[in-house]
Amino acid sequence: MAVPIARLYPLKIFSRFLGLSLFVFTALLVMLNFVQIINQGILAGFSFYFLAKSILYLLPNIVATSLPLAFLLAMLLSLGQMSQDGEIIALRAGGFAFSEILGCVFWASVAASLFLLVVNNWLGPVSLKRSTDYTVSMLNRVTKIELKPRTFQKVSDFVLYADEVNPLTGDMGGVKMVRRIDRAGAPAFLTKINAADGRYSMLRERGLEIELLDGQFSQTDFADPTKLLYGRFASYRTLLPFFSEKGGGRKLNQREISTPGLLARLRAGIPDRQIEAKYRIEAASRFALALAPLVFFLVGAPLGVALDKRGRSAGFGLTLLIIFFYYGLTITGMVLARKYDALFPWVIFVPALLTGVAGGWLWRRRLYAK
Repeated sequence: MAVPIARLYPLKIFSRFLGLSLFVFTALLVMLNFVQIINQGILAGFSFYFLAKSILYLLPNIVATSLPLAFLLAMLLSLGQMSQDGEIIALRAGGFAFSEILGCVFWASVAASLFLLVVNNWLGPVSLKRSTDYTVSMLNRVTKIELKPRTFQKVSDFVLYADEVNPLTGDMGGVKMVRRIDRAGAPAFLTKINAADGRYSMLRERGLEIELLDGQFSQTDFADPTKLLYGRFASYRTLLPFFSEKGGGRKLNQREISTPGLLARLRAGIPDRQIEAKYRIEAASRFALALAPLVFFLVGAPLGVALDKRGRSAGFGLTLLIIFFYYGLTITGMVLARKYDALFPWVIFVPALLTGVAGGWLWRRRLYAK
């Protein structure tokens, strides 16, 4: 059955505003995350390859965050423009009910909620983990080091110190290097290297090459402090790699674990009640936040039609007001669910329920009454 052009027209106007709004919100969030990552690693001279990968894998979460905001703003702006141009009145005069005029936009909100359901529960956590992995690798893979005299500098697994440093020639004096080796999460060995003179040079994308002269070497065993390995050397050369392998086993945040993974861990049992509460609330909030486009349609459609000649500034103002209300209640519900177990999970879905009820009341008052 063919859909009348008059019913597709509101979807066309809405899609244009949705695309523009989604682009603006996504670009802003990308820039915010870009600046945040830059601030963490700019002094380390990180690789732009890791930066690009980190931002790329962050895009699904950024789009998922931007989509409800863009959907609400597009709803208010598109319907507000149609109301101002008299197109809503023309469609109504042509015999179309509001449910028919907005039917295609309603199904667009359902599709957006289904999309968020997939991203929030599966694609988003997996992509966030990959993005964080690249960020950690980028910050660990130092590509520029500025050694300064009488300053402790961590390079890979070593801590490097020198009384004198000449950045032009690479000469050092009074050099000390310390490395602690851990096993099973506990200190195992402590290695110390001291030298009167030394020299360093930068090997691009590899590490910091150190050459020491006239020094001592010692290694202490934490399991048996009476054991001490000691020696002297006339010349010693080593490479401190830019990339440390210690970052491979980092602890995952609950946002980096897919919903099936969270539920599997909850079924297996988690001794820490705080971590268990974080996992439960994270899993429930993903489903609740996926309902945002649908409830924003319910509340945004009657408000957009009612804007009439109040201008687009009213659309922006209403968007901010609804967003603060909805997400403010969502955060409050998550806090209450963590504090009071009896309120979980219902309090997390209260914002969607209240917004949906408000939208139903507005439909009945402003649309069905016309």
